[in-house]
Amino acid sequence: MNGNHIDAVDALFNPRRMAIVGASANLGKWGNIIPNNILRDGYKGELYLVNPRGGEIQGISFHPSLAAIGKEIDLAMITIPAEVVEEVIPDLARAGVKVAIVISGGFSESSPEGREMEESLVKKAHDHGIRLVGPNTMGITSAQWSLTALMPPVRPRPGHVAFAAQSGNLGTQMLGWGSYRGIGFSRFVCIGNQCDLDFADYLEYFARDEQTRAILLYVEGFKRPRRILELAEEISTGKPIVIYKAGGTGAGSRAAASHSAAMAGTREIYQGMMRQGGMIQAETTEEMLDFSDALVKMPIPRGHRTAILSWGGGWAVVAADLCERAGLDVVPLPPGVKEELASLLPSYWSKGNPVDMVGILDLDAHTRCLEVLAGCPEYDAIVSLGTINAAGAFQLREQAKESGGADDKLDEARHHYVKDRSTRFAQRVVELMEDLGKPIVTVGMPQRDSDSPEASEFPWDRISIYTNPERAARVAAMLVERGEYLRSRGV
Repeated sequence: MNGNHIDAVDALFNPRRMAIVGASANLGKWGNIIPNNILRDGYKGELYLVNPRGGEIQGISFHPSLAAIGKEIDLAMITIPAEVVEEVIPDLARAGVKVAIVISGGFSESSPEGREMEESLVKKAHDHGIRLVGPNTMGITSAQWSLTALMPPVRPRPGHVAFAAQSGNLGTQMLGWGSYRGIGFSRFVCIGNQCDLDFADYLEYFARDEQTRAILLYVEGFKRPRRILELAEEISTGKPIVIYKAGGTGAGSRAAASHSAAMAGTREIYQGMMRQGGMIQAETTEEMLDFSDALVKMPIPRGHRTAILSWGGGWAVVAADLCERAGLDVVPLPPGVKEELASLLPSYWSKGNPVDMVGILDLDAHTRCLEVLAGCPEYDAIVSLGTINAAGAFQLREQAKESGGADDKLDEARHHYVKDRSTRFAQRVVELMEDLGKPIVTVGMPQRDSDSPEASEFPWDRISIYTNPERAARVAAMLVERGEYLRSRGV
């Protein structure tokens, strides 16, 4: 990345002053929605709105031009029609703009004429020393600046996953799902057509970014695959890169070309490139979040040996099958561990790995069983099923249908007991991972709105929770593979 790129991407994610060119008082326009989202989330810099016809948003009056602002602008977002975007480039340059996000569609993704227009735009921007994001993009976020410069009304949680996506719709929905699951993001950029700044530029910036611990990519096609491979080989030992590569079929490739003007390439070539670069391939969109979150919150195991702890027997059997199929070793319990667990559980417990806790309601005993397994040097990773979010198993009946009698009070007391113990269990999971340096992959009940990250004391920012053992086994296997890769590189 040359100096021009460094300055541009830094200005993109750390803008002291930004302007919306094409701001609008019309509630249905992007030039209105984006500024409202920026103001809603408390952007820490200075925001200026530009429209020669005047107007205001939330008491902020529009400037007739960039020149009328009278201050140097770091970042501009352009929400005017594609046909007139090139006309504003000289105005951007005079205002000192380093980088511009071109929200507008109708460029290379749409037609040969659009491609010509895009190429002309890039040339003019470069002639004036300006770098471009997009076009055909939904924008960016930057947690450090409380900046949510997006069209959709998502509210990303701050965190340590940096995300570059070649789809604004997919990318912003991932931000929303992540927020619900307690997954936080340091930076996000919808790269759009990547007419100028591309995946390689963002990847290099994320590698240097102190706020970022894991990198997530949704890719339809790379402009500079060789440079991506070079960067991945440099970066992967220090920061994991999770990648979902779309457009690997004929139908997907055609869709990618019309969506983001991407040259998708063959699946085999990309798979070889990902393996060589040490990138972690997500096979589903769900795994994009599962993997990147786990890599931020969990330690890397030292081997394959896995213990399974389950509230009930059926899930224990399923988890054992899944873990073994994923390449994990579900090794027998050492005699000393078996004795310790026998002192905590009824006489009819499973007496093996998986550890079936036979449905006991003493959730403090669940915690003690977890401590025994986690403390055993014979195991490199733990998969725990059933205790996390356990309150979801004790749903209160609809209050509108009840009279507030003794049964309701009993339900409420039971719910609060289980919720409290579940939270304690989660807190202990975090402590054990920090103390012992081994991952504990948890499976819990789907949470209710009242148990969401915004409404509970649960340690969402330090624990990953999965709703079924299939996902947990895949995450555990991914962490094991990550450990093998690092050891192969002498890390």
